[in-house]
Amino acid sequence: MQYIYRSAHELARLIRDGQATSVDIVKEHVEWVKERNGALNAVVALFEAEALATAAERDRQTRDGRFLGPLHGVPVTIKEQFWIQGKKSTINATMHKDFVAPEDAVIVDRIRKSGAVLLGHTNVCRMLVDYQVWGDIYPEGKNPYNTDYTPGGSTGGGAAALAAGFSPLELGGDLGGSIRVPSNFCGLYGLKPTEKTVPLHGNIPLPKNANTLLVHMTQAGPLARTLDDIEILWKVIVGPHENERDIPRIEWRAPMKALLSDYKIAWVDGWADHPVSSQVSAAIKSLVVKLQQHGGRVEHRTPEGNLHEESLDLWMGIFPYIVAQGAPWFVRPLIKRDLNSRVLKGVTKHRKEFDRAFHMSANHYGEMMLRRNRMVARWEHFFADSDFLICPVAFGPAYPRTQVGTRLSYDGTDMVYADYVWPFVACFNASGHPALQIPLGLGKEGLPLGVQIVGPYWSEPELIAFARQVAKLTDGFVKPA
Repeated sequence: MQYIYRSAHELARLIRDGQATSVDIVKEHVEWVKERNGALNAVVALFEAEALATAAERDRQTRDGRFLGPLHGVPVTIKEQFWIQGKKSTINATMHKDFVAPEDAVIVDRIRKSGAVLLGHTNVCRMLVDYQVWGDIYPEGKNPYNTDYTPGGSTGGGAAALAAGFSPLELGGDLGGSIRVPSNFCGLYGLKPTEKTVPLHGNIPLPKNANTLLVHMTQAGPLARTLDDIEILWKVIVGPHENERDIPRIEWRAPMKALLSDYKIAWVDGWADHPVSSQVSAAIKSLVVKLQQHGGRVEHRTPEGNLHEESLDLWMGIFPYIVAQGAPWFVRPLIKRDLNSRVLKGVTKHRKEFDRAFHMSANHYGEMMLRRNRMVARWEHFFADSDFLICPVAFGPAYPRTQVGTRLSYDGTDMVYADYVWPFVACFNASGHPALQIPLGLGKEGLPLGVQIVGPYWSEPELIAFARQVAKLTDGFVKPA
């Protein structure tokens, strides 16, 4: 295999330089998926005929000296939640089993226009609400490092596909860690961009006669095996669109700093109410020591007050508006019961705002938006004294596939299901800040470990530049055995 596990950046260069054809690259990836996907259930729709036809067109354009963009001829996979015209988008739920996308999502259209070849749709959990990959329609997704373990969710199929070499690049989405957690569990890079910088039209299947569309705390972003590929796809999808006037035109500044010593970095290896396993703590502390040894200015520092817990409280007070909007009053209790019996089973904190939100009160919604503005300002105040924050993505590495809601035990600690992951990632969905997961190599079980780097609003260019410095001190992506 010549092209499997090569980066999108490298594949694009080979095509531009005439050293490879898009057809050969896509054909090799198609065969690799067909040979190995059965063990992982990462790809749920392989667009073989369309992908090869598009690749042939890209090769004709190459011969004519026409290059559409930075991903010209490169295969890319798309999380199943995003619309691809004429393809089903079901989010693995029976209620959406017949939904066929009437058009491309805005960002899928941008990916096409960058020259990419759409290789297939990747697996997701039912209704996009879990850190495992399961549902009504598709078979259960598995982790390439150990198929007894979850690949994370909800972009778990995409993360598994990348780690298995099925694709060099994946488009994912993140409402409660759904890019960062799968990237963490599968040893990848994954970026949740600043909220409201990437258009989301065509993001999920819409029920018939849908007449509400509240979008908060969620953002689309790239998963990849290299930071170069993260940056390429981020640049392709970011920016306003005529259908989404609330996405501002931002003058993205080029990175201003070049050395680790130029940055002032805060770090935590857990939060007051949510510590992490000894292995994750040791991995973060080891990284901090390396940063210090290479001139980095690091400080163990948390925001004033209990901002982390307040952010989680706010997430719980907004989340019901996203998942239950437009549902009749008699359906909302069923949605609530499903969440409480599965992914949020046993969670006792933050229940007040969660319960209030299911009444769909305009006054409560307004209160949540006001509190959110104040909370974002407090996080921005924290970042006024620190360029970035290094913090955990999960309590430990990927956990064994299990029934949703089962209590989890790791490193001598027993906890409710959600507490293994949710408290470490949802806080930055609530605040809307950009967060980039980076891999730290493999842990003692042969499973990937990672850490997220969080920055102030609109700091992605500097965040990626800093992550490149950090990546030099880590093992980066390590292929599954």
